[in-house]
Amino acid sequence: VLSIEITPSRNYKISLTEEGRPQTGKEIQADHLNQTSVWIFGHLKPCTNYSLSVSFINDTGNEIFCHSAENNFRTDPMSEGDVKEETSCIPGYVCYGSDWDISSSISTPNNLSVVQCTNDKKTFCVRPANEDICSDLTVTFTSGECRASSFSFTESISVGTYERVHVYNDKAVIGFLVFLIILTSVALLFVIYKIYILKRRKSHDLGENIHLISTTNDEENLLLVEPIAAEVLLETYKRKLADEGRLFLAEFQSIPRIFSRYTVKEAKKSCNSVKNRYVDILPYDYNRVQLTTGNGEPGCDYINASFIDGFKESKKYIAAQGPKEETINDFWRMIWEQQSSIIVMVTRCEEGNRVKCAQYWPSPDRETELYEEFIVKLNSEDHYPDYTIRRLSLTNKREKNSEREVTHIQFMSWPDHGVPGEPHLLLKLRRRVNAFKNFFSGPIVVHCSAGVGRTGTYIGIDAMMEGLEAEGRVDIYGYVVRLRRQRCLMVQVEAQYILIHQALLEHNQFGETEISLSELHSAMNTLKEKNLDNEPTLMEEEFERLPTFKNWRTFNTGVTEENKQKNRSSSVIPYDFNRVFLKLDEGRSQDSDPDEDEEEEDSSDEEDEDSTQYINASHITGYWGCRAFIVAQTPLADTMGDFWSMIHQKKVYTVVMLSDSSEGDTDCIYWDKEKKSFGEIEVEVTSTDNSPNFIRRTMQIRHAKRKDRREINHFQFLKWTNKEVPEKPQDLTDMIKDIKQNCGTSKSQRNNPIVVHCESERDSTQRGRVIEQYQFIYDAVEAVFPVQNGEVKPVQASAADSVQIVNETKAAEQKEEVKAEEPASTTSNDQQAAAESTPLVSDGDKEEKKEEAEKEAPPTETTPLDDTSNGPTVTVEV
Repeated sequence: VLSIEITPSRNYKISLTEEGRPQTGKEIQADHLNQTSVWIFGHLKPCTNYSLSVSFINDTGNEIFCHSAENNFRTDPMSEGDVKEETSCIPGYVCYGSDWDISSSISTPNNLSVVQCTNDKKTFCVRPANEDICSDLTVTFTSGECRASSFSFTESISVGTYERVHVYNDKAVIGFLVFLIILTSVALLFVIYKIYILKRRKSHDLGENIHLISTTNDEENLLLVEPIAAEVLLETYKRKLADEGRLFLAEFQSIPRIFSRYTVKEAKKSCNSVKNRYVDILPYDYNRVQLTTGNGEPGCDYINASFIDGFKESKKYIAAQGPKEETINDFWRMIWEQQSSIIVMVTRCEEGNRVKCAQYWPSPDRETELYEEFIVKLNSEDHYPDYTIRRLSLTNKREKNSEREVTHIQFMSWPDHGVPGEPHLLLKLRRRVNAFKNFFSGPIVVHCSAGVGRTGTYIGIDAMMEGLEAEGRVDIYGYVVRLRRQRCLMVQVEAQYILIHQALLEHNQFGETEISLSELHSAMNTLKEKNLDNEPTLMEEEFERLPTFKNWRTFNTGVTEENKQKNRSSSVIPYDFNRVFLKLDEGRSQDSDPDEDEEEEDSSDEEDEDSTQYINASHITGYWGCRAFIVAQTPLADTMGDFWSMIHQKKVYTVVMLSDSSEGDTDCIYWDKEKKSFGEIEVEVTSTDNSPNFIRRTMQIRHAKRKDRREINHFQFLKWTNKEVPEKPQDLTDMIKDIKQNCGTSKSQRNNPIVVHCESERDSTQRGRVIEQYQFIYDAVEAVFPVQNGEVKPVQASAADSVQIVNETKAAEQKEEVKAEEPASTTSNDQQAAAESTPLVSDGDKEEKKEEAEKEAPPTETTPLDDTSNGPTVTVEV
């Protein structure tokens, strides 16, 4: 309360305003006729700055300001006793009254609104929220700018208190429920009516077209997506992938699953429906493949296959479903009539215990199969890491001199669910397929199981690659729309749509780097050639295109406080996605069965991080499969036990050490001359063989809780000292040859990883040094295949030097000529394994060892230099 005394008694106007807020002013007119000389201003805000002004009003009514009477002051803070709780203002609210103006002093933790009581201007109320029911509501009072003088009241909010606010209108609720019931009933009747109409329509016309989408105009949802220029392909991909791929999803979902204006009457006929693998994947009538040499029975011209246009070529492909047992004859009839010479199969016959496709070609043990009038003969079957190439002969018994050659390429690395993780695998498949094309062959037949998802993805990549190479831009969206107009559901899921972009992006960024064996040395000279002193070589440009992955590969586990001390270098940390997991407790007793232990280890879930510990090591993919190598740092004194545990748990038989212990680092020696235990692993060196370039040790290891022992071959390379690369590539390749000759000869060892380690302290981050290492890989491969009389010849030596010269494109009869000229030739998967583990022998010895070689498992790790043309492909064993 502010009390003002004015003398002498005259006509005055007294104004009181908050400082800086003139709109909050209060005024009092002081009349001289009123004998009162004391005036009161009440209901002020606590601890608030106010401005007071007094003006004199003369007899003529003019206002004269008394500047000398101006005064600024601050009100006192408010105390807890100044506030009282009121209960009779607003039901269901918590109210407080005070002589102070507390409108801006009240606050709650969840910022509830404050309202003024209608019948008492000095009382303000807070309405409890839902979460305050059956709990305490805290109301805090703050005195303006005096924050330190704040205080709080706590009120328990009961259900009864809250319900006083929420009094529902029973009639309104009942009316709403009745309306909802009526609306639901009407909707249900409408759905039943529509079902009745559809069933009635189906019963009247069995040949009517299937409508997989509800819209009457399939074109109305299509978007206007501009073609993408090669220069902005990466930026466009990143933009569409942002925000969880929102733009990719919008594009993909705008394309109709099926264009309903195209009929599928032939596919729905009763005589043809049994030939369809899936009831909703049917070829359009206007572009279906029609068989012309049938037996005249109803449906003899039908097969679930569609003609598909290429980038600029009409009917370049045939997209087909995977043959069923009852349609294999029709499939080969289609191949014959369309004069197709290439079949691309992008599925396995069985995936996840489900039959995806019938095997419509002869197996190696039968070689020849008869499908009505067609004789199919298997001439050769060559296995590669991601695909299998079969050369078939197709003969029609009704026609003389009618044998044709058909190349069957089966892609094996498409996972049961999702898409291949590496887009370059499909680019490599495309190069293999195109290497077999000839001008006179018919359409390329592509099929998976349904003939739409994976099939559409491969065709989309092939066609768009042609567009990218021809025009420097791609219209992926437009081409997928075009595919859907020719066969429903082509490119079936969004991940496949994105994969097409990824494959084109990878080719656009990194280009073509495969080198055929016949061009190896000339290509090397071109890569190393330097035109100007200040310009990089082609090899340096190729190296600069390599991705770094620093922005999206995480290595969080290796940099935690508990794991930092386990790293030799803070700059060499394994990525999280492929790091090696060590089980904390192998928990095996002395009497446990080793075979049972191995089964348990194989079935263990390595991704269960709670039961594993960290080691600086990573799984690395090899030529023949993933996790062929484990790349690690040389163990520290505190991590030697972990290192040996990793070797034991991962069933490693070969360890390659690329650091010389003579450099003075005593902690890099993780074995002893005598038998010694490292953690729970007992290690004993049983033999040592020295050579000028490396030392080979044979070690026996045994877990403390097990009886079985395992023999480890340990190779220490001596020529990689303080230099970034060995002086002579042959020094390293000689050791690799010895490893191939003496290790991994048994079936059990070939499928186990090889551990390769070195010290990680060397500064290999400088650009020049890393390029030097990159070039060294080329030099090592070049050294394995010297030039003799102007031609590339493999070194002829022991089995360690044996090289598979695989000609993927020549015909079967040419393949026999290669066998006579080359020391190692195109072989099947089993023969390839035998060549890797058996020295080159005479023809007589080959016959004796043939049966044993055929029993061997698939080949061990190799590194390819695959062919991109009609030349042979080299598979170098490194």
